[in-house]
Amino acid sequence: MTDQQFGQLDVRYLNHSALGLPGGGELYYEDSGEGPAVTLLNNFYIVSPIWRNFTTALADDFRLVHYDLRNQGASNPGPEPVTFQDHVEDVRRLLDHLGIEKTYLVGTSISTLIAREFALKYPERVAGLVLVGPAFSPNGTLRRKLVSRSWLASLESGGTQQLFGHLYPLVFPDQMIHEGGTPAYLALKDNFLSLLSVGSIRENLLASLEIEDDPEELARLVPPTLIINGDGDFAWSESVVEDALARIPDSRAVTLPRAGHVPFFDDPQGFQTAVSEFVHELEARSAAETTTAVTGA
Repeated sequence: MTDQQFGQLDVRYLNHSALGLPGGGELYYEDSGEGPAVTLLNNFYIVSPIWRNFTTALADDFRLVHYDLRNQGASNPGPEPVTFQDHVEDVRRLLDHLGIEKTYLVGTSISTLIAREFALKYPERVAGLVLVGPAFSPNGTLRRKLVSRSWLASLESGGTQQLFGHLYPLVFPDQMIHEGGTPAYLALKDNFLSLLSVGSIRENLLASLEIEDDPEELARLVPPTLIINGDGDFAWSESVVEDALARIPDSRAVTLPRAGHVPFFDDPQGFQTAVSEFVHELEARSAAETTTAVTGA
């Protein structure tokens, strides 16, 4: 995307659909389109409407569901502190509410932990798992927790403004930062500061520290899994991708050139093509298996 396009990101809340949560609070969500369901999970730094900017092609073929996490954007957390398991169970609650028995689940950055934990707990609800710029490591928890604690330190010392300054050079690739220059930086900073609060980010980061990344658990992931990384991702090198593929049973990876930790920002078409091809492949595989089961061939 160009710096001008970054300034034109659509972050409007277009409807008022909400799911009530046990104990109070509610989830804002958007549900549109027809076809296989694809559920997109926010990371801690983006809100639900932003997905519309990066899913225009996917919207032609699939039913797209996305929502604000319970303490984010237009969602209401309720009176109790949010735990990481709340985020996992909220996926189930929303799918139940919408009558979706099985979905393709897309996580990005820290929400890949939500996607991973949901797929481990409810494998029968996940037709395919897409991990975009995973925040967890296939080798253990230590690095993620060190990174998250450094983000918390920036948040506590300088609020969302200092945290954005910390995140920006990590999340976006060299090419985008230099080509976008100051206009892209200011446009993204404006969105970040206006849409996110210190309290919600702090609570989500603290909740994420509750979860361990056990490498052995990855072998229990049942759904077919696609990993999408940018070649400029600060978190996963090529060899870390290889480690993940060795641990996750039915997995494959796509690396998008000139893209960073949130590659759908840098290459929306490449991101959508990778997701679309993955879903269409699995839908065709499922149809073939059903035919074989019926005919006995």
